[in-house]
Amino acid sequence: MSALLAGLTLLIIGDSHVTFKDSLLSVLPEEFSKQGAKVVTYGVCSSTAADWVVPNPNNGCGAAQRIGDEPIAAPNMKPASPPPVTGLIEKWHPNVVMVILGDTMASYGQNAVSKDWLDEQVKTLTYAIGKTSCIWVGPTWGQYSPRYGKTDQRATEMASLLKADVTPCVYIDGTQLMKQGSVNTIDGIHATPASYKEWGDAIVKATTPELEKMKDAAPAAAQ
Repeated sequence: MSALLAGLTLLIIGDSHVTFKDSLLSVLPEEFSKQGAKVVTYGVCSSTAADWVVPNPNNGCGAAQRIGDEPIAAPNMKPASPPPVTGLIEKWHPNVVMVILGDTMASYGQNAVSKDWLDEQVKTLTYAIGKTSCIWVGPTWGQYSPRYGKTDQRATEMASLLKADVTPCVYIDGTQLMKQGSVNTIDGIHATPASYKEWGDAIVKATTPELEKMKDAAPAAAQ
């Protein structure tokens, strides 16, 4: 594969979709590394956008860190606060931050999403990311299960709300990357390894042109 992204440092942060082996944590770092990017990935299960700015130690279902395409270690299953994104930017000097968040803020199983709360969550993170280029990948389809209550209707609503909120980040609508009904899951939200691979490949295809433009637009924050 050609090194389209050589010279790019990409910081990926997200929820459980980038926390476990055979999730996006397996797909995205490897594919972007193949294209020449330096990739650093942090995933914290159940984290919301503001948790990456104001530490919240109540996320006890797993946290992981992956540098490049190194072997994936077992996640730390102790209650974990996401590392503040400002500190991660200072440490890694990324050209681009890729945010993979949405399901944890969709209020599945509840009558409605609080638009004001969601706006505050998103703006807290985008403000902290600041002038660093940003891509926000929203959630894709799931399957209904009593455990989480995810529905296609709420996924569609969240896609619309996030699209309106994540500026100045470039928004990638996860519901547009895969056909409705095509995502197989293990619990209604978390995909099977095969569906994570399909979703991850679709994310890479959709974001690579944006990453190329961002790489050329500005140098990393500092060297």
